[in-house]
Parts: sequence; structure tokens; C-alpha cells
Amino acid sequence: MLNCVVIDDDPASIEVLSFYLSKTKGTELKASFTDAIEGLNYLIENKSGIDLIFLDIELPEMNGFELLKHSQYTGSLIIISANHQNAISAFETNACFYLPKPFSYDHFLKGIEKCKETSMRVDPDSFSGDFIFVKDDRIFKKVLFSDIHYCEGKGDYINIKCSNQSFVIKSTISNFLDKLIGHSEFIQVHRSWVINLKFLTDFDNDTAVVSGKIVPIGAKYRDQLKNSVKFL
Repeated sequence: MLNCVVIDDDPASIEVLSFYLSKTKGTELKASFTDAIEGLNYLIENKSGIDLIFLDIELPEMNGFELLKHSQYTGSLIIISANHQNAISAFETNACFYLPKPFSYDHFLKGIEKCKETSMRVDPDSFSGDFIFVKDDRIFKKVLFSDIHYCEGKGDYINIKCSNQSFVIKSTISNFLDKLIGHSEFIQVHRSWVINLKFLTDFDNDTAVVSGKIVPIGAKYRDQLKNSVKFL
């Protein structure tokens, strides 16, 4: 469940967001404020219980950037603004999404999905033995290394494919490989791919098939793969 707070001096915008949140599974509006100072005080007192803030930039008492600075809030953030010039500044706050007014439910939902995606993190101290814990929303989920089929790197994120679900984690292939030390069943076959040999079914010089997924093999990793399996 995403516990949400809306801070916007426009009552109509709050009303729309309240309605959207009430219709969206997995979200709950905990509080809303048209007054920036009241919103700031609430954040200071309750920030550990807040997962997502919808924040307008242009507020009468203080702007949204000042409010963030004073609250020291570091959770998920969606910037809402009628001034499109605020878009660039919004992402300087590490906002996960920018929602320009007026906004549709579809655009709102894209913001929610983006924040859920970026809120999934690996606790760097959670790696232990044969498993890791991955934060999915507010829950830490246990993932067995033996259940990981492959990892695909996409920029600053990795998609970890498991038997029954996938996780998108803010990390890199190299960082994730560091956590796999001692697990020889995992091998890098491409700059963006790590596979679990247990789920490798066949391969040639250019591609491998892992759990039905066609995975590219980079030239520099080809010999490493061949040296990791036995041949008759």
C-alpha cells in the first residue's frame, strides 16, 4: 500500500487527486494540504509513514523546493504543476514523475506505476547466503538466488526474472555481480545480461536460451560461457 500525501494550493487539483487515489488499488490518501506550512509540519512529524507525495511547486508561503529542503523528505515524489517550465527543475529534486496540470487518470496512473518501479530497492546489507531481500513497495521480499533465472541491465536498473515474478531494481549489472560472489551458477554473457546456468537450455555463438528467453551473447563473454559448462 502506498501511503500518499497531496500538497497543493489548488483545491480542485486536490479533489481530482483524491478521487483518482480512491479508485486506484494499492494507494491511500493519508492527508492533503492547501497550506504549505501545514504540509511541512505534517511531513516532519510523519515522513517515515509516507511513501509518496504529490507536490505543487508554486505555493504561496514557500515553494515546493523549499518545502522539500526543510522537511528532509527522501521518499517517492511526484511533482504537479500548471507551469511547464517547472519540468526540468522537478527532476532536479529526484522526483520520479512530473505531472503537468490538467492531468488525466491515465497520466496519473503512469506516475503511480513509475514510482512503484523506482521505489523497489535492494538493501545493500540484505545479501546473505543463498538469498537476498528486495524491497517491493513497503515489503521486503525474500528471493532465493536459486530462483533467479536471469538479470537484464537497463541503464541504472536491473530486471531480475524469477520463477513466478520479476523485480525492477535500481542497480547495475556490475554492482549486482558483486553480490553474486560465491555463486558460480551465475555468469555474465553480455554487458547487459547475467544468466543462471541452471536455467540455460541451449546456446550458439551469438545467443543463449534461458527459460525460453533468447539472450544475446557478447563476443568477449563467449569463451567464458563455454568454459563454464561441460561438453561430451
